[in-house]
Amino acid sequence: MKPFFILFFLILQVPSAFATTQETNDLFEQLFEKHALVMLLLDPDTGEIKAANPAASEFYGYSQQALSQMNIANINALPPDAVAEERKLAELENRNYFVFSHILSDGTTKTVRVSSIPIIYRDEPTLFSIITDISDYRATQASLWHYQNRLEQMVAQQTEQIATQKNHQLIITSLIIIVLGAGLATMWFILAKSRRTEYELQLERKRLDEIIRGTHVGTWEWHIPSGELVINERWAEILGYQKHELIPASFETWQKLCHSEDFARASKEIDAAFSDSNPFYECEFRMLHKDGFWVWILAKGKVMEWDRDHNPIRMAGTHQDINETKRLYLQFEHMAHTDTLTGALNRVAFKQRADIVLAQARQQGAHFALLFIDLDGFKKINDTYGHDAGDSVLVETTKRMGQSIRNSDTLARLGGDEFAVILEYTSHPEDAARVAEKIISSLNQPFAIDDQQHAHLSASIGIACYPDHGESVEQLLNCSDAAMYYAKKSLKGGTYAVCDPDNHATTSNNRGKQSL
Repeated sequence: MKPFFILFFLILQVPSAFATTQETNDLFEQLFEKHALVMLLLDPDTGEIKAANPAASEFYGYSQQALSQMNIANINALPPDAVAEERKLAELENRNYFVFSHILSDGTTKTVRVSSIPIIYRDEPTLFSIITDISDYRATQASLWHYQNRLEQMVAQQTEQIATQKNHQLIITSLIIIVLGAGLATMWFILAKSRRTEYELQLERKRLDEIIRGTHVGTWEWHIPSGELVINERWAEILGYQKHELIPASFETWQKLCHSEDFARASKEIDAAFSDSNPFYECEFRMLHKDGFWVWILAKGKVMEWDRDHNPIRMAGTHQDINETKRLYLQFEHMAHTDTLTGALNRVAFKQRADIVLAQARQQGAHFALLFIDLDGFKKINDTYGHDAGDSVLVETTKRMGQSIRNSDTLARLGGDEFAVILEYTSHPEDAARVAEKIISSLNQPFAIDDQQHAHLSASIGIACYPDHGESVEQLLNCSDAAMYYAKKSLKGGTYAVCDPDNHATTSNNRGKQSL
């Protein structure tokens, strides 16, 4: 029973641990090195021994280094056809282990029970095997079989004598007493063995509880028909509670604490685990902490018991606090999509947003406008006052442009002194032109360099409208860029120009209307 419960734990814990942090890898390696059970890590394809723990070295009589250079076939005394036959027999008997004969370094052959599960270890498929010496148990079985066989032979002989000699009643009585005594002795042996097994099972459960506490993860077991949820202390601690505050726990307890936006997604993952499409359940969601803030949880689990109609009865798994990991991920994601100086979207994020707006416009038959903005006179500010002053002006420029557009619009810094704006649901170039004028007007105000100095700049803006001036983001960018260039070079900057697919543009500001 020992390997069964260890495998039960590893199925729930080890694969997820190998997929998450180096800390859990180290914990598994400590468990592997220090556990008294004989453990091997094997290549599932070749049978090469990747690693052996000290218990394996002591059992086989080889050093750990020597074992790690051997193949399991060097140890297995059975020929390949006998190994294949044992695997078929285990499948027919629905066993989760195999019985082989292993050769020790001194030539001794031991009968062993091998329990194996596939895992991912150091990013490689690995067969994790636990070897238990059952030689004494098999010898005891054989002795009992021979003893039983001898008894049967004795009974047969005595029966023949009774049939021929009816006066041998005393012999029959003696045989009955012997058989009863043997039966009582066998029952006593089985009872003692059962008690020993139960004691070892309790010890193993205690070890597993200690290992789970060492991994610092919450555990849960869900009885699906009743909704009853069994949790450990750590499950409650992650959310700031003591275990007794959440007992009795149920599926509704988790649903109540789970973020409503995440619950629907998590429920779909659970439903998938109830089907044959995905035997494992894994999901990230937020749960409400006792102090009122949200905690990101990584939940993993598996259905452990089914009824005859293949309906799930019992599911078990873990909860892991990934709040800090999630915070760093969201921070890095924000940094990857944001211009570090101005806080506006960067070019990559702008392209992604533009693709989304374009797809929505195509689906809804809507319009939008794209403004390409280039600052006039920014290089002079950099050359005159220095790059620190230039950076300060860029930050203020971004702020003013953001105040000139709607919250639903998108502002991005494409690089240097180039910016872009997406005006959603803008049907006419005249509407976009009004926004362009507002941006130009806001930038015409002086920029404070210090208490005594002020800088001045303006902007040249090119306007392109979907779908009139292009049906792709690239076409709209090229068209608005060309219009901006016309406003800067031909109209001397400080104004805007509307793109025309036939290379015609018009401008409209306080100077009046002009054409290319």
